Amino acid sequence: MEGQLQQGRWLQPVSLIAWLVVLVLLALTPANTKMGGVLWLMLVVWGGWAWLRDWRSHGEPGDEGAWRVARVWLGFCLAGVACKLAGVLYWDDPIGTRHFEMRVGLSACAVYLLVRSVRPRGVDADALRWTLLAAAVVGLAVSGAHAYWGVETPSNRINWAGGLVMFAFVQIALLRLGASGRELGVMAGSAALFLLSVLLTGARGAYLVVPWLVISVFWGAWICSARPWSQRLLSAIKLAMLVVALSSVVAVLLPKVVEVPLQRLDMAVDEAVATLAGDRDANYVNSSVGVRLQFWQHAVRAIQEQPWLGYGRAQRIAFIQAWADEVGSEEMKRQIHVHSEYLNGMLDHGVLGLMSTLSFMAAFLASAWVARRWNRFAAIGLLGLGVLHVLMSITDTNTGTNNYGVMMSLSVAMILLARPGMGIRGTSS
Repeated sequence: MEGQLQQGRWLQPVSLIAWLVVLVLLALTPANTKMGGVLWLMLVVWGGWAWLRDWRSHGEPGDEGAWRVARVWLGFCLAGVACKLAGVLYWDDPIGTRHFEMRVGLSACAVYLLVRSVRPRGVDADALRWTLLAAAVVGLAVSGAHAYWGVETPSNRINWAGGLVMFAFVQIALLRLGASGRELGVMAGSAALFLLSVLLTGARGAYLVVPWLVISVFWGAWICSARPWSQRLLSAIKLAMLVVALSSVVAVLLPKVVEVPLQRLDMAVDEAVATLAGDRDANYVNSSVGVRLQFWQHAVRAIQEQPWLGYGRAQRIAFIQAWADEVGSEEMKRQIHVHSEYLNGMLDHGVLGLMSTLSFMAAFLASAWVARRWNRFAAIGLLGLGVLHVLMSITDTNTGTNNYGVMMSLSVAMILLARPGMGIRGTSS
C-alpha cells in the first residue's frame, strides 16, 4: 500500500506536466498542424494505455452518458472505416491514402476506451476553455498574416478554416447550466475570433457553416440559464452586443475582414455565371468555382455509368486528367479529387464509397441525438460538427488532408472527455 501511495505521488507531477504540454500544443495547433498531429498521437496512445491497464475490468463507466455517446460515435465510425476498407481492397487502392478514416477511427476507439475505462478526472474544462480562446487568438494571427502578407496557412486553407470552426463548436459544448458571464464571454469571444479568422482566409467552403455557428452560440447561451425568458433575452442581447462590439473593433483594425469575404463571394458569382454560360476563357476554366462545376458535371455522368462499384482511385485520377484536357484547364490537371466528398466517394467505390462518407456524418447526428439526454451543450457541439462536415463535404476535399481528420478527432475527444471530468449534465430535453 505504501508503495502504491508513493507511486501515486510520483505520477501526480508527471500528469500535471503532461496536461500542461497538451494545453500548450492545443493553443498552438492553428499555427502548426504538427502540434495537432502530436495531440492526436497522444490521444491514441492514452487510449491504448487505458486498454492495457483495464482490459480485464468490467466495472461501470465513469460517466454513463458520455460512454453511451462514445459508443454510438465509435460504432458509426467503424462502419465508415469498414465500408471504405472494402472498397479499397476491392480496387487495390493504396490504403496509405486514407488518412481521414484511419485517424478518426483510431481516435474513436481511444475515446471510447478512455470514457469506459479510465474515468478521467484530470480533463479540466475550464483550462480547455481558456486554451481554446488562446487558440482563437493564434488562429486570427495566422489568418491575418495570410490576408495581409500572403503567408500560407499551415494546411489547405479551407480545411484549416474548417478546423477553427470545429474548435468554436467545442467552446459551445463546454458551457454548463448556470454558466457565469465570464464563461459566456469566453465562449462568445472565442467564436467571434474563430469566425473572423475564417472570413480573413477567404475560405468560401467554410463560409457555409457560419450561420449555423452563430445560431449555436446563441442557442447554447439561451439554454445555459434557468432564469425567466425575459432575463434570458436580456442576456442574449448583451451577448450579441459583445460579439458585435468585438467584431466591429477587429473589422476596424483589420478591414480585410470585410473586404476579403465580399471580394471572394463576388468572384464566386462571376465564376459560376461564366462557367454555366459555357465561357471557355482561361480565367474561368481555371477558376475555383469553374473547376468545381466542371468536375461535378463530369463526375455525375461517370457515376451514372457505373454507380455500384465505382472505378477505384487510379481510374478517378485518370478521369480527372482526361476531363482537364477536354476543357483545357491546367488547374483541373493539378487536382486528384473532384472537390466533393460525396461524388469522390462514389467515383472511387460506388455505393460503398457513399456509405462510408455518410457514416461519419451520421455518427455526428446520432451522437448528438443520444447526447441530448446527457448534456445538451455537448449535443449542440456534436450537431455543429456534423453540420460543418455535411456542408463542407459538398464543395471541398475535406478528407484529403491530415489536418481535417486530426481536428475532428480532437474536437470530439474534448467534448466527451471534458464531460466526465466536470460531472455536468443537462436536463432531458
